[in-house]
Amino acid sequence: MAKAIMVQGTMSNSGKTFVTAGLCRVFKQDGYKVAPFKSQNMALNSYITKEGLEIGRAQAMQAEAAMIEPTHWMNPILLKPTSNMGSQVIVNGEVYDNLSAQDYYKMKDNLAPEVMKAFRHLSEENDIIVIEGAGSPAEINLAENDIVNMGMAKMADAPVILVADIDRGGVFASAYGTIKLLPVDEQERFCGIVINKFRGDVDILKPGLAMLEELTGKPVLGVIPMEKIDVDDEDSLSDRLNQKTITEGIDVAVIRLPHISNFTDFSVFELIDGVSLRYVTDKKELGDPDLILLPGTKNTMGDMEWLIESGLEGAIIRAARTTRVIGICGGFQLLGKEMYDPDGVEHGGTMRGLGLLDTKTVFKEAKTRTRINGHIAEEHNIYGLENLSVEGYEIHMGVTENLGEAIPMITLEDGRTDAYMTKNGRIWGSYLHGIFDNEDLVFALVQDIMKEKGINPAENHLSIAEYKEIQYNKLADLIRNSLDMDAVYKALFGEKEEVVRCGGKKDDTSGKGLVHIYCGDGKGKTTTCVGLTVRAAGSGKKVLFYQFLKNNSSSERSILEKQPGINVVSGKELQKFTFQMNEEELKELRDYNNEMLDNLFEMAKDYDMLVLDESVYSIDKDLLDETKLIEHLEKKPFALEVVLSGRNPSERLIDHADYVSEIRKVKHPFDQGISSRIGIEM
Repeated sequence: MAKAIMVQGTMSNSGKTFVTAGLCRVFKQDGYKVAPFKSQNMALNSYITKEGLEIGRAQAMQAEAAMIEPTHWMNPILLKPTSNMGSQVIVNGEVYDNLSAQDYYKMKDNLAPEVMKAFRHLSEENDIIVIEGAGSPAEINLAENDIVNMGMAKMADAPVILVADIDRGGVFASAYGTIKLLPVDEQERFCGIVINKFRGDVDILKPGLAMLEELTGKPVLGVIPMEKIDVDDEDSLSDRLNQKTITEGIDVAVIRLPHISNFTDFSVFELIDGVSLRYVTDKKELGDPDLILLPGTKNTMGDMEWLIESGLEGAIIRAARTTRVIGICGGFQLLGKEMYDPDGVEHGGTMRGLGLLDTKTVFKEAKTRTRINGHIAEEHNIYGLENLSVEGYEIHMGVTENLGEAIPMITLEDGRTDAYMTKNGRIWGSYLHGIFDNEDLVFALVQDIMKEKGINPAENHLSIAEYKEIQYNKLADLIRNSLDMDAVYKALFGEKEEVVRCGGKKDDTSGKGLVHIYCGDGKGKTTTCVGLTVRAAGSGKKVLFYQFLKNNSSSERSILEKQPGINVVSGKELQKFTFQMNEEELKELRDYNNEMLDNLFEMAKDYDMLVLDESVYSIDKDLLDETKLIEHLEKKPFALEVVLSGRNPSERLIDHADYVSEIRKVKHPFDQGISSRIGIEM
């Protein structure tokens, strides 16, 4: 059975989801099978698993961080608010009922067996379960029937990390109060406190941390600095929704509906150079965007009333004369002319839509919930894409029908028509959440808008999968560098398991990047570096390659520069050999090399391997600071492989390496007067 550790917070949005995801990636890097778990989640951001079952989007994101497939076992209870007083209750991925808050509170104790069934299933398949709490454990009015905070910790027999948000202020009071409001037996479950979202000099904070430890009797496991790491957010508390800035390029406006759901559908637009994504709640804020996006909603008809009352209905209709408009799921339903709810599934009655698509929607009790593939009809050739395959997932109650003038846009693999558009293709809607994760579609859309505006679109974009991996690895590095991971492992395993600090499970360094040194007086050091570069790139890794003391003209560069996944960085153009330089020129080169070293390690955060050819020789010639290089090696991202080469490494540098290979000269044609040959030595 798996060991479990739980992450609770002093309040909502303290960073529980963030820390849970980070721990999942750290444990995965350290060679453990790890899975996230949240017994009860309240969120409008949901996800459909491969089995067609619905869970919170946050648990799907955490599963990505753990590098496993999301399953319904990770989130047995999902509450999707339909009003201020009630929610749709989803149990083990299936709709259970629509209940008021009071009715759910009365019956939720009956769901404890379902929670433990899911938890045990995950425990049988994994080494570690990272459990996320909800809200705060100090909500003492809810403690009696708790199955999500301390109640869950007891059922799983899990130690608890308390995460406190310092950015909002009152961090010491909130951490102390949360712990001291709980019964003594529950206080004893806390293994430590984490201060999250810190800005500034941590030394100023240290006296307060010492006092907090003394008052609570709990260690502070670490302080996590405020850092921009882009992982999917859990719910409408997301800071993304407060983004209102318009920058140069394409202006994309998302209508922030009162019951907005799955707003992460649009996060991909934030990754594209020249695109600004903002959220609009008022007709004055709408302005003149290049693209309007209507997101999903848990109450389509209720949000249509809000659009009418806020004046955004008229503003969107006017903008649609010249602006492109796209709706996803509930946003797709809003684009139509009519909405009918004969059975009171959402709102009841009949209501007009925006009238931008010639469609109508009829709400029904049955919920469509599936992952599915489809293709854009070849004859439409939208954005220049012919017969493009798309993939996504559906979560909706209702069927949308063509009233006659709408153009079918996407045909699903089961034969259904998913999406409709206007004849000119500028307004369209689809039920597919995640449709913009289809990179060909989203980049073609953006480039089409750019061309219309006379903007030259960028040729290269980072793939969505690559971007996510970079963010998860950054998050893991942040957690490792901020928390006392020895203490975390001790809380998990006690003294029984031998754990290597920042290294992983005993005899398992899966995921850890190592340090190579290739040295000696023989030919082959650069050749080895180039060979490793090619091998890493051939396996799909991203490599950053740099050569010290060379003038950017070596033959290997011309082929490496053409290979996908390899970034060859140009260095300083050298007009003479170093032995010909005076002291001023040598100092200038030394300063340049040290600055370049800093830049390379900063760039390398987005890479799997960093190759620093002739770095060791540069140190030997006092043209690179060894202390600076060692500091970078000590602080490097956990998964980053670093390759160094050159003659005469010091014992100090060797101590920081995992591989040291000496290439010894036995014989060399240079000794016979044969100079370097192009393609062999240069």
